[in-house]
Amino acid sequence: MEISPNPKKYHRIKNRLFLVGLALSVLILLALILSGFSTSLKIKLGPFAKDRILLNGLYAACIAIIFYLLEFPLDFYEGFILEHRFGLSCQGLGGYLKDNLKKAVISLIIFLVAIEFLYLFLERFACVWWLLAAIGWFILTVILAKITPSIFIPLFYKYIPLQDVDLKNKIMQMFSDTRIHLKDVYMIDFSKKTKKANAALAGFGANRRVVLTDNLLKDFSHQEILSIVAHELGHYKNRDTLKIISFGFVVSMVLFFLSDIILKKTFLFFGYSLISDIAGFPLFCLTMLILGLVSMPLQNGFTRRLETKADLYSISVCRNPEVFISMMEKLALVNLADVQPSKFIEIMLYDHPPIAKRIQLARNYGKER
Repeated sequence: MEISPNPKKYHRIKNRLFLVGLALSVLILLALILSGFSTSLKIKLGPFAKDRILLNGLYAACIAIIFYLLEFPLDFYEGFILEHRFGLSCQGLGGYLKDNLKKAVISLIIFLVAIEFLYLFLERFACVWWLLAAIGWFILTVILAKITPSIFIPLFYKYIPLQDVDLKNKIMQMFSDTRIHLKDVYMIDFSKKTKKANAALAGFGANRRVVLTDNLLKDFSHQEILSIVAHELGHYKNRDTLKIISFGFVVSMVLFFLSDIILKKTFLFFGYSLISDIAGFPLFCLTMLILGLVSMPLQNGFTRRLETKADLYSISVCRNPEVFISMMEKLALVNLADVQPSKFIEIMLYDHPPIAKRIQLARNYGKER
């Protein structure tokens, strides 16, 4: 299958937008810190907040709104204009704005909860806040993973029981053979918003479900879809969700610990009295942003290894490397993937192996057979 040259251009623009977005975030944070706006905002909000919890919440909400407004033009270009330019989006302006606002509200609620707990730890447990923050992040991640299929996804897409009985039986049988409970197989109406295709194994325990996009059902054969589902099943068999969350806990603990050292050495320099002063939040964000960038290659490398193992599981279960290759080629085509990015881009930005490497993995597996 011939891959269009457009993906290179598409991802080149996406990578530049990532850098622009990163630079914009840094500039906003520096402006909040160096201009004195952060301290001024805290003082102005004081009369409206009778206690520290309310003050922290009001301050965090204001900062979130500032970021949303300043970053919206970039988000709009990347999420709406660029997707239409490359023929990937089917969504109208009204639908995009509605979804964007819903995402912003959800993000704001989660953000406010996280901030309140973070500053509770900073104020009352200054010596070990970094450990408590990492534990809190771990718990929040688990909760979000559990509720996303039943609460968040239905806010954007409609679950429809899979009508293809033959395919559904094959998927249910695949899970039954491995003694893994599966609630059901659903389709979601991706085609109303995008031409991309995807699949997922969502939920835990009795709520575990396979979710297929309607674009996937339209453009892929049963064998190719089963290959994708087997990949998701491989993640479950290899306990990858637990590994990713646990690895994220360790990384976040290290980053919070390092930020504790850095912040305690820089807070007085920037005029903040205590590490628990909410006015110093932009400095906290800037510190975590820089540390997060440094750790990004490590985190991406870890998840790429898990993805490779899930690919191998899929190939071994389906016993047909050619189907896996065909599926990957189609995914690359419909999702406009960069099949072979530069090594630097792969290390820094890819949490999945590039398509070319995944295809080569299947070819090598076929030769070994």
